[in-house]
Amino acid sequence: MEAGRRGRVRGALGEQHPLGGFTDQLGVVAINPYKLQIRLQRPVPYFLSLLTHPSTFPVHRGSIEQHGDAYSHPGNLVSSGAYKLHAWEVGSYIELVRNEHYWDNTHTAIDRVRFYVIPQPMTELNRYRAGELDITQSIPTAAFAQMLKERPDEVRTSPSLGVYYYGFNLSNPKFSRNSKLRQALSLAIDREAIATNVVGRGESPAYSWVPEGVAGYQPRRLSYTSMTQVERNEKARQLYRAAGFGPNKPFKLEVRYNTSNAQQRIALAVQSMWLEALGVEVTLVNEDLRVMLANIGQKVGVDVFRLSWSGDYNDAHAFLSILESGNPSNLVGYQNPHYDSLMDRAAEQIDFKRREIILGEAESVMLADHPVIPIYFHVNKSMVSQRVEGWGDNVLNYHYSQQLSLSGQ
Repeated sequence: MEAGRRGRVRGALGEQHPLGGFTDQLGVVAINPYKLQIRLQRPVPYFLSLLTHPSTFPVHRGSIEQHGDAYSHPGNLVSSGAYKLHAWEVGSYIELVRNEHYWDNTHTAIDRVRFYVIPQPMTELNRYRAGELDITQSIPTAAFAQMLKERPDEVRTSPSLGVYYYGFNLSNPKFSRNSKLRQALSLAIDREAIATNVVGRGESPAYSWVPEGVAGYQPRRLSYTSMTQVERNEKARQLYRAAGFGPNKPFKLEVRYNTSNAQQRIALAVQSMWLEALGVEVTLVNEDLRVMLANIGQKVGVDVFRLSWSGDYNDAHAFLSILESGNPSNLVGYQNPHYDSLMDRAAEQIDFKRREIILGEAESVMLADHPVIPIYFHVNKSMVSQRVEGWGDNVLNYHYSQQLSLSGQ
């Protein structure tokens, strides 16, 4: 087990615990049936947040030994939470019922919860409007303004730990060797127009890589954040010419995006902005998501691509770590030894304030290199029925059924 990439957990080499098993690989031991001990090489500020991720949740060993892969089926799954699995119709719904053995069962207000599998956001919204659902996972872009007008008290939006960005293929020399071109392309994107007019569900323009609202951290910003878009476009044209391009020598590139009307609208907007401000000739390539990710990974014939990144835990490290050299999520191929060294130094810090300063230096270094173009920050967006009580907005968008209740029950 690893706490992120830098904070590996360790135990005493070769030490055997009375309950069985060696701890020469993992610093994790069960001290008794009710207590787990995890040892870290050094303090990891976001470690407790990591433990809220489903990948760290406990499973019942006896059930796995008895049922194998079927341990998670209804009747076999042993739950340590407030609910237990009652029914599972693959591709249709999952139904939970109150777990009478849960330690805080007396404070669970809702007896039964059903989660529906609804791939199309508009279908989900229509079922909500028909009274079949109390909460939606999202709100379709096309219907957002209408919902604000018709049901303003039921529209719930809040900042999210997610950034939408365009990435450069830095294994391609025409990008890796031309930072002026990368910066010019970044400057020429009107983030306010995309966030407000193209996406339009409360998203905010991104002038940093780490979103606002991350615990214990103030994001660093791109150097041109305070400029108007007119000023940015003028600066972009200067850099574009300095990079060796102009009206008589337009730069040509491909932008890849996954099949989606929303992604197409953004891609068309960026295509228009680059053409109008710089004269860049853009070819849009629409691909299935899996095909697009495979092509990005192979980095063959790829110029610029659209992606998003969401933090699994509330810490700046969740965003900055993915641009370290060798990180599998570093799909742009960014490599800067100075950036890596700053990330290493931050990982060694016990002083949390000093750690924040070093992480900020790392973000500033990366932003100056322009390996990615942050465009906007995501928001959490749901329709929540007025009969639902206890809903609390949060950046991780965690909403536990055990903390909710329904009025009139």
